[in-house]
Amino acid sequence: MAQEWHTLETDEVFQLLNSDRTGLTSAEAERRLEEYGPNEIEGAEEVRKLEILWSQLKNPLVGVLLVAAAISLVAGKTIDAIVIAVVIIVNTLIGFFQEYQAEEALQALQSKAAPEAAVLRDCPDVGGCVEERIPARQVVPGDVIVLGAGDKVPADARLFELANLEVDEAMLTGESSSVRKTAEPLERRPFIGGRTNLVYGGTIVLTGRAKAVVFGTGAETEMGKIATLIRETEKVATPLQKQTLDLGKKLGMLAVGVATLTLILGLIRGLAWEDMFLFALASAVSSIPEGLPAVMSITLAVGLNHMARHNAIIRRLQAVDTLGAATVICTDKTGTLTTNQMTVQEMVLGSSTVCITGAGFAPVGDFERDGAACRPASDPDIRLALHIGALCNDARLVRHHEHDQSRWEIRGDPTEGALVVAAAKAGQHKEDLEQEFRRVDELPFTAERKFMATFHQNTQEEAWAMVKGAPEIVLAHCTQIRENGEERPLTEEDRERILEENHRLASEALRVLGLAYGVIDPEQVEQLKEDLEQEAPTELVFSGLTGMLDPPRPEVPEAVARCKRAGIRVIMATGDHQLTGEAIAREVGILDGGGKVCTGADLASMGDDELDAAIEEVAVFARVSPEHKHRIVQSLQRHGHVVAMTGDGVNDAPALQAAEIGVAMGMTGTDVTKETAEMILVDDNFASIVNAVEEGRVVFQNVRKVVKFLLATNIGEDLTLMTTLALLPVPGLPITAVQILWVNLVTDGILDVTIALEPKEGDVMDEPPRRPETRIINREILINVAYVAVFMAAGTLWTFTQAQRGGSLAYAQTTAFTTLAMFQVFNSLNCRSRDKSVFRLGVFSNRYLIVAIVVSVLLQIAAQNVPFMQVALGTVPLGWRSWGTIVLIAGSIFVADEVRKYVSSARAK
Repeated sequence: MAQEWHTLETDEVFQLLNSDRTGLTSAEAERRLEEYGPNEIEGAEEVRKLEILWSQLKNPLVGVLLVAAAISLVAGKTIDAIVIAVVIIVNTLIGFFQEYQAEEALQALQSKAAPEAAVLRDCPDVGGCVEERIPARQVVPGDVIVLGAGDKVPADARLFELANLEVDEAMLTGESSSVRKTAEPLERRPFIGGRTNLVYGGTIVLTGRAKAVVFGTGAETEMGKIATLIRETEKVATPLQKQTLDLGKKLGMLAVGVATLTLILGLIRGLAWEDMFLFALASAVSSIPEGLPAVMSITLAVGLNHMARHNAIIRRLQAVDTLGAATVICTDKTGTLTTNQMTVQEMVLGSSTVCITGAGFAPVGDFERDGAACRPASDPDIRLALHIGALCNDARLVRHHEHDQSRWEIRGDPTEGALVVAAAKAGQHKEDLEQEFRRVDELPFTAERKFMATFHQNTQEEAWAMVKGAPEIVLAHCTQIRENGEERPLTEEDRERILEENHRLASEALRVLGLAYGVIDPEQVEQLKEDLEQEAPTELVFSGLTGMLDPPRPEVPEAVARCKRAGIRVIMATGDHQLTGEAIAREVGILDGGGKVCTGADLASMGDDELDAAIEEVAVFARVSPEHKHRIVQSLQRHGHVVAMTGDGVNDAPALQAAEIGVAMGMTGTDVTKETAEMILVDDNFASIVNAVEEGRVVFQNVRKVVKFLLATNIGEDLTLMTTLALLPVPGLPITAVQILWVNLVTDGILDVTIALEPKEGDVMDEPPRRPETRIINREILINVAYVAVFMAAGTLWTFTQAQRGGSLAYAQTTAFTTLAMFQVFNSLNCRSRDKSVFRLGVFSNRYLIVAIVVSVLLQIAAQNVPFMQVALGTVPLGWRSWGTIVLIAGSIFVADEVRKYVSSARAK
């Protein structure tokens, strides 16, 4: 069991680490560096390029093509072998460059480590210690580190001496607020965010100073444990990868079956072994949609480009389709559903309630007092409360100009920043106020005191004491209350009402602060400060309460609603408090029904079986750790869900790696999540996920259309060859292997890409997610392919036999070859929709397809008339009469499918 450092007394910690408050000697530090290794996160083993290349070649479709190429070489068909080899090389390169992603996530984690650290080394005694700055990688367990505002913590350590220390741990815990630290031992706390006497490597010191003794470096830090999770987590196969694998195996079986049947029929017909071998070769080639692997990648790439226009960058092609199959989006709260910018939303001043609109750090918003719009500059109560919040404050609001746009940033504590922004919304800017009210002294916030006080001298030579902190503590220092612009004695009824309002705001997950002030003589500042410090009675005036929250992004509720209409479940998994998580979940629509809330402590007490039994009813997971999120994703997957996990902090990376698709935030996301994720949202907009899901569903529609189109060609070719062998006199094949490759790669290769560009049909987001096991080729597609293939085979054989009567075998084969190619041209129009007429879709609505049809016809003409193409393909020129007959015959497939669609539509009504 891991040592629980936060529960130990300081002396016990030093004893276990064999160190003391003066730190280590240089010699001992060097010895420990040898023992424990450098303070670095271990990188993954380098991914070898040959391994990635081999994984591409293991694709079953590529395997079938390799067999076909080998057969072609053995038969002396060099051209066939070269063409198939080109197909293999192109497809392999596409997959290789898409999948070659070294373990950049771990390298990004290494970049998060502090480059330098201040430590105590070779100290003669506690009083004679001098800080020494060393590379952070040289920090070892037992080192005493010195921390100050702005420092990045170099390793996990136990605090033993501090003053006003606050640390930003959002990247690790997901909590939007800073953490106030203590040096006292704590009760056992499973959640790392609650261990307030520890600091963690990679987090940032916001305010204060401290000394701490290091107990964990490198892989033993919390950051290092996350890296280990990432490294040990294998990506699950995506639905399309599974279906492509299944399709490849079946096509391979089909190729073997057709080739075997060809040999059997050839033997029955008494053909020579050489002829039988050539027939079998042609049959095998005709059974393989050579362009399918490449067109799969191209179809996904088209979807990728569409998603990029919606601010979603896809890092791995297969993720495009996986989004369309997503059944659950498991999302972080801070920075994903919310702005990650604390905002004052409500103030209670006397018996009045003031609401403030606007979200984030931009100083834009309106004020309403008791439901009526008001001008804070002309309301003395609001104005004074805002002054207290802005002046009793160490944060600053900074404006940046980037690309003709303004970006607002808080420097300091986010909670204090919210008060500065609230004042700025009323035109009360902190810099201007500080000119009028010059700070002369202060009493910093401490965990024991629970409030902060500042003392100011204004231009009227008056001194003001301004106090903010825990409402019950601030209230205890007050004897008066301000209401309707006047001060009056504070009654017990007032105290009860204020505490009730505090409870109400807290129950709504708002962080509540009390505000108070006192106007005194400048000479009384020291006495009042001493009284406040010693918790002696004081006579301050209670100004009011402020309630603040990290608000939801305005577009999130509609995005969640769209997910629900699309049958996609949204789950919140946050490191924040339960009340805060519940409040945000209700506001955005995640927790609007019978969904339950589960805490990290609840989850930790559950085994996997218990979690699996409960997870279908849970809508919000609160106070969860990275390991908990990892378990949540795995439990959902055991229920058969396709999980999209969103996040922005380092703590989200392992769960993103485990999910079928990880979604990182582009603006607020860390390097780790971006490199681990399959998709990055450029604008951090939760709504962009929904747009990407929609595009993923369109991609699957178009993949099916392309596969249907390609299979129709292959089945049509197989039927043509089988019927020739079984029924017709056989002076020669109606179409040669090279001609089959031309149709499969050139004619189909031009048309299938443009089918992938087909716009969406209807509102795909009104349909439930497809099941992960849904096959690319279903019963309906098979029936339609067979229906079309029969027309193709019959038409091709009819033109072949008619051409044989008055011409050479080359002429007859050219006629059959052109007929088959023109069948595909007309069939491309059929494949634009499963059940809608081309005229309903709009003949020219897919302009790319029209251009591709023109190009395909021109290439077919060239194949018959360009001399070197005649030699390679074994073709001869055809006259216009032959062309007219071919177009009429091939056009029949278009008419037949339009009739089918009309009959199906009429039956559906």
